[in-house]
Amino acid sequence: MKTRQTVLAITLAGSCVAFAQTPESRSAGYRTDSVQQIQDIVITGTNLATSRNQLPYSISIVSNEQIEESGESKLLSVLSGRVPSLFVTERGITGFGVSTGGSGAIKVRGVGGSPTSQILMMVDGQPQFAGIFSHHVGDAYATEYVEKVEVIRGPASVLYGSNAMGGAINVITKNATQEGVHTSLSAQYGSYNTAKFGFTNMVRYGKFHSMVALNYDRTDGTSEYFDFEQGSGFVKAGYDFSKHWNATVDYNLTKFSGHDPTYISEENKEPYKQNIIRGAVSANVNNVYDKTTGTVKFFYSYGNHFIYDPKAFHSVDDHLGIIAYQSFSLAQGNNITAGLDFTHYTGEIKKSGGMTQSPGNISTLKKKHINETAPYLVASQDILWDLITLNAGLRFVINEKFGNSWIPQGGITLFPKMNTILKGSVAKGYRNPSFRELYLYKPANPDLNPESMMNYEASITQYLLNKNLRLELTGYISRGKDLIQTVFHPELGHPVNENTGKFKNKGIEVAAAYHILPNLGVNSTYSYMHTDIKKLTGAPKNQFFFGVDYLPIKQIRLDVQVKTIGGLYVAPDVKNQNYTLLNAKISYYPAKGIEVFALIDNILNQKYMINYNYPMPGCLAFGGLKVRF
Repeated sequence: MKTRQTVLAITLAGSCVAFAQTPESRSAGYRTDSVQQIQDIVITGTNLATSRNQLPYSISIVSNEQIEESGESKLLSVLSGRVPSLFVTERGITGFGVSTGGSGAIKVRGVGGSPTSQILMMVDGQPQFAGIFSHHVGDAYATEYVEKVEVIRGPASVLYGSNAMGGAINVITKNATQEGVHTSLSAQYGSYNTAKFGFTNMVRYGKFHSMVALNYDRTDGTSEYFDFEQGSGFVKAGYDFSKHWNATVDYNLTKFSGHDPTYISEENKEPYKQNIIRGAVSANVNNVYDKTTGTVKFFYSYGNHFIYDPKAFHSVDDHLGIIAYQSFSLAQGNNITAGLDFTHYTGEIKKSGGMTQSPGNISTLKKKHINETAPYLVASQDILWDLITLNAGLRFVINEKFGNSWIPQGGITLFPKMNTILKGSVAKGYRNPSFRELYLYKPANPDLNPESMMNYEASITQYLLNKNLRLELTGYISRGKDLIQTVFHPELGHPVNENTGKFKNKGIEVAAAYHILPNLGVNSTYSYMHTDIKKLTGAPKNQFFFGVDYLPIKQIRLDVQVKTIGGLYVAPDVKNQNYTLLNAKISYYPAKGIEVFALIDNILNQKYMINYNYPMPGCLAFGGLKVRF
């Protein structure tokens, strides 16, 4: 058996069937007449690149082709359903919003959501969360600059620390790989006066490469005063000093605003309004040798959030840190990664109206900060003629507020037959309390401890039909403790945040990809979850996704997706939601570099709700054009 080079890093992967276009061919605007054969995908997010089959964890990937075929400009909308057990809340035609009524909450296997988030969002390994509330902002992620998205379904805290308690989502941005200048322009328009525009420019001259991506969305919304407008940009530049050393810098800025008719001021009858700015910058130095690879990343992110009537609110936060790791291969089949993370995040609430007249409430918050330093070590070893790979990792957390703690993980991968892979793992995850939970409003409790969970899982992957068919079955049990709950205290006369919550979630996940014909491919996922939490929002009991990619003739491409949701709890007075969405996109290529497309969402005109008091739109239609040159 051929020796496999394994990696101790928990990065991400998954299976997909997609049209066979390289990054170079897509940027030049080519279109091919076949779909890819199912491949052993190599993970390229953080730490060393490695085959997904060598990692003992539940991992998925959403490819650039899948992102493009969706026609979405909001990245989180693409992920929901395409990744088993991952669900994202939505509230309208476009735009997730923030605060009361906001959506974009992510749950994986029932863990995560709002107002806190136990799922860590990252962009090229850089953690993304607002300091006050310790969660991401869903509208900060556009599809224009994304090459792929890698997802860990389960705790990823050994490598990524706090907020990766229930999983991690790593957005991998595009890189210019072809010499010269390549540009793409896209525009679409449709229901409810919704318009979306995108621009991407990729440049490579010798050792220098860059990427600029711009995105603009706007809509009137599904009702009066439900408008939304957003502009965002991502800029990245890099230089290859030698075949062993390179460096990159990037900057991402998002600004969006909108109204919400659900909340109207009693004084001036004005609807709730939000005006949000999020920005992030990072600098990376990378080294690549035969037996060692590493990165040092410096990052800084910030936010400025204004929310007007009926509750005027203004908060600011920032987050800076250093991520450093080096991986070594000391012997055949062996790999060790040593890493160190340092993070410093702050939060300040300058104004928080609506509650200022309530005795005992803290309606503003002076600037608070938390520092955390965490070394970690992860190792893998092939044994018994490469039939078994053992993986183990340990993070030591040194937090100035919450003290010190150990975060372990372990796993095993077996290769009993050439096309069969068995995996098992156990991992711990944790999440630090947010500044809101610690200091803000009556329930505040500065003595809270981090939340934690343990996850146990096993999976089998089988390749069939000359590896044209890939099947994967995963079972898991997740147990959480010290969850932060708001408990009423009669002696105090008001509720208090306490570490009293527990949960036990268990379920199964199925993923399949089948390359049926040279011009036809399908991929599908299914997940079932049982939880002992009676009223768990944003986490359906059953979730099914089925996608078809078909090239009937040379100039035509058809993409169809079916997504079924069952047993979704929304609110006590709302019946559990069960619905099926049928979406389709047809693309026509009249010439090289030109794509004309039509997109229809919710063809069955289903009536359903994900966020309370926000009925989702019925059938939506869009037309668009994309030009590459």
